[in-house]
Amino acid sequence: MPYTQDDSTDSWNRNADAWHRNFARNDPNRRDLLDPIILEALGDVGGKRILDAGCGDGYLSRKLAELGAVVTGVESSHRMLAFALAEEEAEPLSITYHKGNIAHLPFLADSSFDAIITNNVIQDAADFEGAIREFSRTLQPGGIYLHIVNHPCFSAPVFGWVKDGEGRKLYRKVDRYFDRGPFLVPWGPRSGMEPTVAWHRTLGDTVNSLISSGFRLLRLLEPEPPESWATLHPERLDGARVPDFLVLVCKKEEADR
Repeated sequence: MPYTQDDSTDSWNRNADAWHRNFARNDPNRRDLLDPIILEALGDVGGKRILDAGCGDGYLSRKLAELGAVVTGVESSHRMLAFALAEEEAEPLSITYHKGNIAHLPFLADSSFDAIITNNVIQDAADFEGAIREFSRTLQPGGIYLHIVNHPCFSAPVFGWVKDGEGRKLYRKVDRYFDRGPFLVPWGPRSGMEPTVAWHRTLGDTVNSLISSGFRLLRLLEPEPPESWATLHPERLDGARVPDFLVLVCKKEEADR
């Protein structure tokens, strides 16, 4: 089915309540895997102008603002954005929020950010190339772009665990890796989530697009579960035999002097 950006946004509008209820503050993947990498890659964020592109319910925007960053958030789902705005009204952190498509940011000036983050959102963007061009335009030379996605090598259009007769995970299946384009992402039965619409892109496509838009790849990270999960989240360890996430730490090339 030829899904569109509106289909993706609508899928997140339908899932906003479940996401905010089940993942906003209680997701070990954020807290234990991704947040430490984000904060380490950005360093001291005090006074830095940061764009949280696809900010969702504002979780990361608020975390960065609490550390002293000057944060702007952009989100296409009005239901997700409503949570971010409500929290900003209840406990102001001087975050500026916009409703918009991350591939079209005319309301943001050139070279206006020190860092840009897409935290598990750009796979939901139909116009990937347009988004990357906008990030290159709005990021100052030498600025950092953090590209965080579900790992494309293990979340192709056909993926999942093959299990034995007793439900034990045997191995992860991956198929149709080169089938680029939109597909429905299933969520686990305990998530409370309906399927969402995302776009599959290969690792090579992603890196080459970043390079052609003026970014230099500094680091490629595949977050591993911390040792604490053995006691705190043993149910997650079995599924962590392959990486769920890919983190690309990129730097916008500075103009030749």
